[in-house]
Amino acid sequence: MAATTGLGEPPADLSGFPGAEDVDQLHRCSDHPGVWWFSSVDGPDAPTGGRFDLAEPLGSCYLAENTLDGALVEKLLRTPVKVVVQQRLTELFHATITVGDAATAADLTASPATGFGLNAEVHTTLEYTTTRRWATALYAAGWRALRHRLRGDVTGELAGRCLFGGAGLHQRAPAGMRTSVQPLNVTRATALLAARGVEVRPIPRTVPIAPPP
Repeated sequence: MAATTGLGEPPADLSGFPGAEDVDQLHRCSDHPGVWWFSSVDGPDAPTGGRFDLAEPLGSCYLAENTLDGALVEKLLRTPVKVVVQQRLTELFHATITVGDAATAADLTASPATGFGLNAEVHTTLEYTTTRRWATALYAAGWRALRHRLRGDVTGELAGRCLFGGAGLHQRAPAGMRTSVQPLNVTRATALLAARGVEVRPIPRTVPIAPPP
């Protein structure tokens, strides 16, 4: 059964939709050092794809605002998690993006967005066809990014940016941004996850075998 949502459809007229303030830094955790992956779908009603993915030849790249904490939430905590395998953290890359000139971002977290028919399910629903129609409509209205909440953050305080661009892997950062990529700092990541009640454990080298009854 398809997931249901109370989120409405975007209106025909999005003029006056609230814009987000500029952000100084963005963060992303990735399995690969190539940070700038813009995921896409065949169309807004595709059965798979990300929350705000645009249809090819366009795509969407998801990052967290300001903190590594948000990037970890986006990468590891979108489904219920109590334990993260330590070796998983050693596989990840952490990209820090310094923003000099940000793309114009529609603010899905701003109170006035309610007047356009939005509710908080735009950040949480698993029925992505509707959220993708919002992304498509906002792109058509001239916005080149979205500000949204992170579904894995139970506090509702962390925010992310969805940037729009050409679909696929980009070798260079968008104009006005500078990227630094390093292996994830496992000690720091472990502390941030622990603050959320998530334990980091190594894969056991040996497995005890119980004697037969």
